[in-house]
Amino acid sequence: MFRKPSGKLGFSFNRLVTNAVKNFANDSAAADVDLSPAQQDHLVRYQLQQPDPRVLGPQSFHRAGIVDHPSQSPGVLAALQRASVLSPHPGDPTVYTARIGRQFVHQLAVISVHAQRRLVGMLFFWEEELVRWALLAAEEAEIRACLEEAEREGDAGRGEELRVALAGLQARRRMLPSARGAVSDGAHVLPAYGQAGTVGVQAAGSG
Repeated sequence: MFRKPSGKLGFSFNRLVTNAVKNFANDSAAADVDLSPAQQDHLVRYQLQQPDPRVLGPQSFHRAGIVDHPSQSPGVLAALQRASVLSPHPGDPTVYTARIGRQFVHQLAVISVHAQRRLVGMLFFWEEELVRWALLAAEEAEIRACLEEAEREGDAGRGEELRVALAGLQARRRMLPSARGAVSDGAHVLPAYGQAGTVGVQAAGSG
């Protein structure tokens, strides 16, 4: 975290990456590790077409612009799995960014140091996307539970309200990063659907 001129706190991938992987400090050619908005959209659009959108696959790194050719992308996935940054187990979407360390440059020698910096930015971006999807999944589970309760009680009005909320959530799940605007699904708050006619908010994980 760092202090912006406005006084607000900000987050810099460059600072984090340089601190985590000291070799990157000498790579002056790579000025930015963030995925561009277009690259974020390309990656999310591609992932939404996969059986489990959360799991990064052999072509994810090409779609995100980390490598130029599709033939290079599976090698990046394999290297990340060998480094235990991505799980080798099928269906496990976990990204272990805490395991990115001093050996990362050697572990990912299949791509340039410049591409490695952008890869780290991609991994942190995807970690945030996983948080977003987890929050949406928790919200969906709450809506469906409340919908079942409304149907059991024969509350048609509340049931319709919850079905509208469910449709809205599904649309948010398909929304590309560039279309999200100022609305943040990663703010760790979930709507509360427990009372008829009332939609509040509660902190994720709170009782």
